[in-house]
Amino acid sequence: MKIVFIVMRLGKDGLATNIRDLAQGMVEQGHELHIITSGFKIKEASDNSFFDELKNKFNTLGIPIHYFKEPKGNPLKKGLLSISSLVRISSLLQKINPDVIHCHSPNLTFIPKLIGRKYVSTVHADTIRPNMRYKHPTLLIAVSEGSKEFTKKVMGSPESSIRMVYHGISERFAMEEPKETLESLKAEFNIPKNKFIIGVVGRITPQKGTDILVEAIGKFLPENIKEQIHVVIVGDYQSEDQKVWLDTMLKEQRLDNLSVLGFRDPKPFYQLFDVFVLPSRSDTFGLVAVEAMMSGCCTIRSDSNGAYDQIEPGVDGLIFKMDNAQELAQHLESVFLDSTLRSKLAKNGKQKALANFTVGKMVENTLQVYEELKSM
Repeated sequence: MKIVFIVMRLGKDGLATNIRDLAQGMVEQGHELHIITSGFKIKEASDNSFFDELKNKFNTLGIPIHYFKEPKGNPLKKGLLSISSLVRISSLLQKINPDVIHCHSPNLTFIPKLIGRKYVSTVHADTIRPNMRYKHPTLLIAVSEGSKEFTKKVMGSPESSIRMVYHGISERFAMEEPKETLESLKAEFNIPKNKFIIGVVGRITPQKGTDILVEAIGKFLPENIKEQIHVVIVGDYQSEDQKVWLDTMLKEQRLDNLSVLGFRDPKPFYQLFDVFVLPSRSDTFGLVAVEAMMSGCCTIRSDSNGAYDQIEPGVDGLIFKMDNAQELAQHLESVFLDSTLRSKLAKNGKQKALANFTVGKMVENTLQVYEELKSM
């Protein structure tokens, strides 16, 4: 099968990770894959090793990347680039002539629609809103029950067109890290050896709920527990303003037990954490929660989209109501005080992730959608 992925741009985020893993799975199944994109969202003076690895992965897999110019600038320039990009993408689709077009960016869905092609699209974000560039796909992939409801209620997607395919992650997350590696990481990043480590993986923004975690610890945890914990964030500031925002909150809550490590492969860090927290206000699935679960880390997350697809509360993780810092603090206190509960949630979470959220299962279910599209 010849498949084309269309994506506006690839950044340091779950979308790029999902596309990488799905692309690898498709190629390993013997399918031919092409990617059409405006490029990589690279920031100057930043660690861009993630993008280097991503490009190398696509190159190793033999996946051609076809580029177009992203429309931006003043209205006139943006309009001209939009026309140019439309022509470029349309001509590439005609030349490649794929069996399946999979559009990963909602604002590019009008292109396959315009040229009269059937196509698949995935709901990667619950922040999009209906606009002239978004067109309902032939088949739409929702990645959680919440994202399914979002597409129906907000985007007006016909329920008959929606198919459920959970995101999947590499089973490498289930592999145990050597003790020496974990000790080395703690030394390298000055992570205390004798503290209870609360971990976060993701951008430092209000959308990702960084402030909710800070409030939960600073305002609602007892002092004797606060003294015994340390927070590790594996993720980037989106701007200097976000750094000021976090520093101000930490000062207000009188917290200094936090380390920001920047964006990097989170795999070994999940096994450094005693508990992982996803306090996000906006998700379609919350991929990092599944990574933590598969890594054998006790996982607590907000009830944003994907929560109840991933976790049965009290069995394989814990869920708190979005924005409720006090409830998050209660969960943190319970797993801090009860190591038996913490171990049970971690063990069951790992088993659930391996059973339901692997790349292999994601690829298998996505291919079923592709075959359905081809038969229509």
